[in-house]
Amino acid sequence: MQSMNNRKSSIKNAALYFFLMAAATIVVQLMAVEYHFNKLVDPMWIENVSISELTFLTINNIADGLVLMIPFLALKPKWRKWSWIVIVLLTLWCMAQLLYMPSYRDLMPLSSFLLVENMGGTVARSVFGSFRLAVLEVLLPPIVLYFAYRIWFKRSIETSKSSWPRRLGAALMCILAFIGIRLSMTAMHYYHDSESTSYAQQLTNDYCVMWTRQGDYLNQNGAVPYMLYGFATTIHNRTTLSDSEKLEVTRFINEQPQSSNDYSTAQGKNVILLVVESLNSWVIDLKIDGREITPTLNELCRDTVNNLVTLNMRTQVKNGRSSDGIFMYNTGLLPLTIQAVANTYGDVPYPSLVKLMGNYDSFYACCDEPTLWNVRNMASTYGYDDFYGKAEINSLIKSNGYLIDKALLDKVVQMLPQRKQPFIGLVATAGMHHPYNSPMEPTTWIQSSGKYTREVRCYLECAAAFDSALQQFILAMKHEGLYDNTMLVIVSDHSENVDDDPAGRPSIEPEGDRCVFLAINSGQNGIIAGPVGQIDIFPTLVELMGVGNQRWNGLGNSLLHGNVASVAPSPSQSLGNGPLLSRQQKAWRISEMIIKSRWFEPKL
Repeated sequence: MQSMNNRKSSIKNAALYFFLMAAATIVVQLMAVEYHFNKLVDPMWIENVSISELTFLTINNIADGLVLMIPFLALKPKWRKWSWIVIVLLTLWCMAQLLYMPSYRDLMPLSSFLLVENMGGTVARSVFGSFRLAVLEVLLPPIVLYFAYRIWFKRSIETSKSSWPRRLGAALMCILAFIGIRLSMTAMHYYHDSESTSYAQQLTNDYCVMWTRQGDYLNQNGAVPYMLYGFATTIHNRTTLSDSEKLEVTRFINEQPQSSNDYSTAQGKNVILLVVESLNSWVIDLKIDGREITPTLNELCRDTVNNLVTLNMRTQVKNGRSSDGIFMYNTGLLPLTIQAVANTYGDVPYPSLVKLMGNYDSFYACCDEPTLWNVRNMASTYGYDDFYGKAEINSLIKSNGYLIDKALLDKVVQMLPQRKQPFIGLVATAGMHHPYNSPMEPTTWIQSSGKYTREVRCYLECAAAFDSALQQFILAMKHEGLYDNTMLVIVSDHSENVDDDPAGRPSIEPEGDRCVFLAINSGQNGIIAGPVGQIDIFPTLVELMGVGNQRWNGLGNSLLHGNVASVAPSPSQSLGNGPLLSRQQKAWRISEMIIKSRWFEPKL
């Protein structure tokens, strides 16, 4: 009798021990993927990561391990061998990510796994060439688990007795544990996120928003939510409009103000759209001990002859942040309020500045990895002929240290004389990106001043570095004889609340949400009081370049007519007043319908 009881005990414990070992195997595999992703994005990650961050990652992965092993708990004992399918698929997914990440510095999205026709030739050679020892970190644990299963657990597990209520109860416990962990993680995120106004909004931010890279979503929420998100956005990224909605969109577009040839003073000129990371209006004319932070920008803003200036442009970006700003400037559409357009609707055909310009030579230059905000694909979607990213300017970055904007502008200057004129180029900087916690070396006069908070001083150092790079860029363009025949548009991608403590900020910053728009050599003069929105830049540029005689002028309003004195920063928020305000608020709904229905896709 005692022998029989020991036999039953060992059988029951075998299932429990294997379940725990399998869950631990999944945790190790996911931690390996996250470790190598974070190391690729930030080589100093392991030195700088906090204990709390590692704890969050581990808890996320434990939750994933529990829920992914539910098939083992729910199946009848003799069928539990089929739960190996989950472990094998996860192992293949992890291996694919480790092979994909070195080239793209991000996770492979779910949709890319379906592109089987690409697995040949160059791509296949690239995959084999990317094989490295790191793959063994996700391959060895399941191999060890398999041998342990065959040697110690298989017979005991498959011959055990387990009633369906017990199996169902165990599966439900794992599901409840998973939900509890996920809700707890969201609560912690909400506690540390000053931008979320409610717990429900934090839930939306956590699970419905792809903030930046695919890997960042994995870090934040774990593998199971990441896979569910990828699946949901892959199968549901198209909305069919009703007849009344189609009529609503058509009527709104047809009622947009048409452009006038009276303002096409930059027609035929080269165009460079310089999108500056986090450029706040309050840095303009800011002085420390009588010394200007941005003397080049200050001079350009003061010279209103042939230049168009507004320092009261309000941010309208949403979850896509920088990519949303670039999206608005290129297409004249507003971003989505939940998803980032670049990540979920990057393959949609949009009208754009480049396409409207017709035979202009075009290029897109930035400091980013091609996968960050899907930037390479978006450049192609907008219609740019050539793309230059981090790989193309890497040698210049190394030689310039923290002066990444100078490296980028140096690259652009080098290639401009070789481009066919007229050309249009978008140049997106990155040097003023947060966080602002590392003073420049050697110590600058801004840091030595002791003014404001350390965070604000670091931001101002970045602004001064960009301003210096801009001065050199303009001088180089003049040297090449390109400056006078080029409309240089300097525009912020969005504003940045540099320091949460208003007491630490310059007194000239009333709200911290105002951006810069400058159209230099535009043929138009003056300062626009505003407030205006980022969405108004597209129709303004269309009119200046004399291509506004086409059907699409964007959903904003040209600043050249002097009637824009309001803006809708979001569907529920408005600033200023005037007859345009109701349409500005409605434009958010119209833009969402246009994007999600793929309005401009050719109808077959």
